[in-house]
Amino acid sequence: MPNTAILPFRENIARAKALIAHARIVPSTTADEILLRDDIRRSAWMFAVGAMDAYFCDAYSDLIAATLMAKSNQPGIALPDFVGKIEIPVTAVLEDYTVRRNWRWRMAARQMMAEENSLRIDTIKKWFNNFCGPNQRMFKEVIPAWIIKPNATARIFGINPATYTAAQKDIANNALIARFEAIVQRRHDCIHACDRPANRPQRIAANGTVSNVIKDIEFIVESSDEHIDTEFRRWLLRIGFSAVTSNQVGY
Repeated sequence: MPNTAILPFRENIARAKALIAHARIVPSTTADEILLRDDIRRSAWMFAVGAMDAYFCDAYSDLIAATLMAKSNQPGIALPDFVGKIEIPVTAVLEDYTVRRNWRWRMAARQMMAEENSLRIDTIKKWFNNFCGPNQRMFKEVIPAWIIKPNATARIFGINPATYTAAQKDIANNALIARFEAIVQRRHDCIHACDRPANRPQRIAANGTVSNVIKDIEFIVESSDEHIDTEFRRWLLRIGFSAVTSNQVGY
């Protein structure tokens, strides 16, 4: 996949990590200082979730743009029905892009995503699973490949990755979804109620709490990026596009 999605994600995650590093040196003697330190940690949490949201939106935008560019390069290839149901801004397509003809498809895809977000597992699956091959859909079907990664943890999968068996796929999938939803919900608590869902600030008692959130977001996004990159190229070839066209659109 082109770096348009993953590089900004990594840059944004680095900003979240910088906030955690700063929180470590903030004085924490008085109640106000403790609250300030926790607010810095909250900011890091929100940055990390924002980085994940932006990644999935950018990645989906890139897949749509690449699909439209591939169709433009090989007009004779029939696209699956689901592509025809994707709504893109007509004005972006009709703009004059004299220097970069295919830029219209990237601009249309970006405008399409301007008001979208990816903070629900079902949304991510809806966007990407049409491009995934048999038995490769996110997230349950990729569990066996993901859980053997060196940075897989029981915190994400609910079980010890070293002892995982195929019979535990549902457990691991449900745990991953629950972890994702808990991370996103805390972000919502911060955005919508200043992290005061019950009229008093929730505690973030240690830097490690948010550091683990950042690690888990990195795991989900980096694993997804690798998977999406592989599956989208396979999808292009499977529906009839040539390897030359696949390379031309960045896959």
